Amino acid sequence: MKRKYLIAIAVLALLLAGGAYELWHVLLQKAWRGEVHQSDAQRKNPMLAATRLLQARGHTVRVEPMLNYQLLHQLPDGVLILSPWARQPDARQSALLLDWVRRGNTLVMTPGWVQNADSKAGKEEAISAELADPLGKRFGVALADRTRIDDTCRRDPIEAQRRARRAAEQSADEDEEEEPPPPAHLVCLNAPGAANTIELRRLSDVLQRFDGKVPAPLWGDTYGLSVLVYGEGRGKVAMVASEPTDSYFDNDGLRQFDHAELLALLAAQSGAGAPVLLVQDNENVGWATYLWQHWRPLLAALAALLLLWAWNASRRFGPLLPGPASARRALIEHIDASGRWLWRLPQGRTLLLEAVRKRTETLLLRRLPELHALAGPERARRLARLTRLPEAQVMDALHGAPATRAADFTRQISTLQQLRAHHER
Repeated sequence: MKRKYLIAIAVLALLLAGGAYELWHVLLQKAWRGEVHQSDAQRKNPMLAATRLLQARGHTVRVEPMLNYQLLHQLPDGVLILSPWARQPDARQSALLLDWVRRGNTLVMTPGWVQNADSKAGKEEAISAELADPLGKRFGVALADRTRIDDTCRRDPIEAQRRARRAAEQSADEDEEEEPPPPAHLVCLNAPGAANTIELRRLSDVLQRFDGKVPAPLWGDTYGLSVLVYGEGRGKVAMVASEPTDSYFDNDGLRQFDHAELLALLAAQSGAGAPVLLVQDNENVGWATYLWQHWRPLLAALAALLLLWAWNASRRFGPLLPGPASARRALIEHIDASGRWLWRLPQGRTLLLEAVRKRTETLLLRRLPELHALAGPERARRLARLTRLPEAQVMDALHGAPATRAADFTRQISTLQQLRAHHER
């Protein structure tokens, strides 16, 4: 029995020692472990490495999150690099950018993408219908999945290793027979001002030029797969290929091959040390913003007129009265028409004024019998004192000639009505 116990205790001790050893290495022993870390600045700016490189080359770099309409009207001279993940400029933005380029500046961008570019190379109308990029249409270039490679450049070592591994995995299945992939080549660029041939990685989406009445590029890579530079006025427009998740100038792609040298070459197209503007996204201009920017005085005038019309239509004095009945309105219209007709007659004003004077005099003589003994001037003086009206106004209303002006005639009638109203109380 003792021997069995000793063996069990020994086995248990070995298990405890092994567990303690593993726990020591897992929990207590410090070890270096590699982890991918991305800083906040790198997350905010996918071209942070490009920014630092250009600053080290003597360029003043400014990063803008959005190519909005306000920025388009305040673009500084130099180089504008539009992020490949931004939307292509629309027609109005393209016109403003071309005006800016013609002054001697440089625009670096990625054109729009089209499908089946190899079969549409000679069909300009098919490309124009599919390509929604005004600048790409102007220069006759788009982004496409072409099959052509640059056979003048050396093979891509990274892509060659990747394809070799893929071929080895596929060869494990003997029944499956596939064509071997074509050799992976880089893209070679011999640009003016470059000290040596610039080698670029061939992307899955490359540039495609189309036939038609389009300008010829000033320079580019051997087969126009990755870089095409066009002249526009005194400036240049550089079309650079990119992938949906990768480009030559992002933080990962800049360190590969000669991508950094390509960035420095394009940044120097407007002069050594030219300011560089990096734009991360594009905000297409809406019709409301366009109207406000171009027709602001006219819109302000229309708004003021609309407010004035609303104020004039809404204001009124006192409560809203109901409309008169149909018969009453017809009587008023008849009286108004009769008055206008009498006013146009040679003796019409005399008839109107005398009718009102006769009715007023009849009422005054009945209310004030003492007026029978007074003459015209004395009667007018007496009535002016009683009604507190100007004596000249009362004299003109009672004995004056009918006025020829509408305002004076109305005042004569109004004075007679005031005399009647004062003595009808």
